[in-house]
Amino acid sequence: MSETQMGGTDLSSDPEAWLRDNPKLSNRQIFRHALARFAEQDPRLVLLEADLGGGGDPFEARHKDRYFNLGICEATMLDMACGMAHVGHVVFAHTFAPFGAMRACEQVRLGMAYPRANVKLVCDYGGVSGAFFGPTHHAIEDLAILRSMPGMLVLSPADGLETILATRAMIDHAGPVYMRLGRNRVSRLEEPRGGFTLGRALCFREGSDVGLIAHGEVGVSVALEAAQRLESQGVSARVVNMHTLKPLDEAAVLETAERTRLLVTVEEHTILGGLGGAVCETVCARGLGRQVLRIGIQDRYDPLAGSHESLLRGHGLDGAAVAERVLASLSTRRN
Repeated sequence: MSETQMGGTDLSSDPEAWLRDNPKLSNRQIFRHALARFAEQDPRLVLLEADLGGGGDPFEARHKDRYFNLGICEATMLDMACGMAHVGHVVFAHTFAPFGAMRACEQVRLGMAYPRANVKLVCDYGGVSGAFFGPTHHAIEDLAILRSMPGMLVLSPADGLETILATRAMIDHAGPVYMRLGRNRVSRLEEPRGGFTLGRALCFREGSDVGLIAHGEVGVSVALEAAQRLESQGVSARVVNMHTLKPLDEAAVLETAERTRLLVTVEEHTILGGLGGAVCETVCARGLGRQVLRIGIQDRYDPLAGSHESLLRGHGLDGAAVAERVLASLSTRRN
């Protein structure tokens, strides 16, 4: 089934209408549909997967000659992707985040990043979204690892619309990209946005007391909920969607620091080396002298499997918990 047959709207020309016609798709499913649609427009696109294919996959169904399922062989998949990129293809390699970022880390470093291969590594199961599979399927370190690789562009879209726009932008970008998605969460944000530009953050909400800087399906929605709760307590919160972690929009960090009294990062990633680390680096390098409250996955592995939401709550990644921590920090600063 083509994208125009799914509700009669075209994902490419009117992604917002297409999303309204397909309200139950998760971001990882939206990525599949977006890539299949864009492949109709660009014959260079190729999709490689590590045992993620199956009945009904739109890319496999509509572009069989450009689809390769390599099985559970992530390193081989990345080697093949880099080779195909060097002969002119725009290659998307799709797998789970813990395996793409860590099991195949050497291939990403030496095959993708070092020669700046035109490969787009797209990974599901970011953060603890692979909840009930346990820590082997959690990806809490991936952004820290890949953000440190020279030449790598790192993305973490906040909802379905941003996933479509980011996929389009990746195709147009010549060079290695890592895009991180979740698992089954359906994300549809109502906040208006003026397009999508790699490396340029979006301000979703203005505020003067606290600057909440977030990324991803969980981080941005939690930050927006926290901002609403803070407003009910008389605290004005600015919310910035930092969808590109590398290159980081340092101007957005500086502007938020100038407009607020406290910087807070919110992300489904370890508080070490991800967005929290990147913002702290900017604050220190620019000599801003600002406190940064880092909210994310704590420095531990979860010993037990559980639901996604229960694991997030265990790490304080929900709107109520974030608002409470912000209020406590503001109270301490006043004293």
